[in-house]
Amino acid sequence: MKSRYCIPKGARILCLLLLCGPALGEQPGTSQEVDSVIQDAHALYVELHQHPELSAHEVLTAARLAKDLHSIGFAVTEHVGGTGVVAVLENGPGPIVMLRTELDALPVEEKTGLAFASKVRVKDHEGADVPVAHACGHDLHIASLVGAAAVLAHSRKTWNGTLLLIGQPAEETISGAQRMIDDGLFRRFPRPDVAVALHVGNQLPAGKLGIVPGVYNTNADSLRITIYGKGGHGATPHLTVDPIVIAARTILALQTIASREVKPGEMAIVTVGYVHAGTKNNVI
Repeated sequence: MKSRYCIPKGARILCLLLLCGPALGEQPGTSQEVDSVIQDAHALYVELHQHPELSAHEVLTAARLAKDLHSIGFAVTEHVGGTGVVAVLENGPGPIVMLRTELDALPVEEKTGLAFASKVRVKDHEGADVPVAHACGHDLHIASLVGAAAVLAHSRKTWNGTLLLIGQPAEETISGAQRMIDDGLFRRFPRPDVAVALHVGNQLPAGKLGIVPGVYNTNADSLRITIYGKGGHGATPHLTVDPIVIAARTILALQTIASREVKPGEMAIVTVGYVHAGTKNNVI
C-alpha cells in the first residue's frame, strides 16, 4: 500500500540525521550520505550545547549557523528579524522546500553531568543572573539541519528545486517567527511550497521517529494577567480584597477553556506557568 504522504528528500535526510540509530541500516544509500557528515554534525551539537544563548540573544549561535551554511554553498542572509538566519540553495525548477530550526535556549540550569554540559550564566531581560541550557533540544535541531544541508548540497543530482533553510530566533518566547515575517521573510525570499520541522523528544525510544497526519502540536500565544486587590493584615481578611484568592479562582477557571469552550477533537492547552503575589506571609 502506497503512503498518502510524500516526504521531500530534505525532510527524510533531516529525520535520519536526528535519528542516527539502527534505522539507518535500512537506508543503505542515505546511510552512507549521513555517515559522511555525522561526525561534524555531532561536533557542532556539542559546541552549541556548551554555549547556549537566550531568546533574541542568539548572536554566536546564528553566526555559527550562517558560517556553516555559507561554507556548504548556500546564499545566506543574517539578521532577519533580529538574529534570524535565512539560507537559500537553488537547484533548477521544482518545489520550494523549507527546513526550519530554532536557535534559542532556556533559562534553566543543566544538571546532566555531561562532560560538555552548559555552565553558562547571563543577565536576563530583567537583570537577574540566570543559568542557560539547551534543555529543549534546539542544539540538536541546528546540528541536524546543518548536516541535512551538507548532504543535500553534495547530492544535487538526486533532486530539483529550491531549499530554504530558516534559523528561527526567540522560539521559546513565541516572538521570533513573527519578527522574521515582519522583516519580510516571505517577501524577500522564496515562499515555500512545503515547510518541514521536527522536534526531539523522550516519548519514543532512541532510533524511532513519530509522524502523525493532521495537527500534532498547537500554536502558542501568551499573556500576562494582573489582578489588583485591597491590602490589609492577614488576620483581618474581611477588610481586604485578597488578590491571591482571586488569582487562584482565575487559574482554576482558565482550565475550563479547554474542557468546556473547545470542541471535542480540537487541540487546546491552557497552562499557567508563573504566579507572583505578596511580600509577607501575614500581609494581604
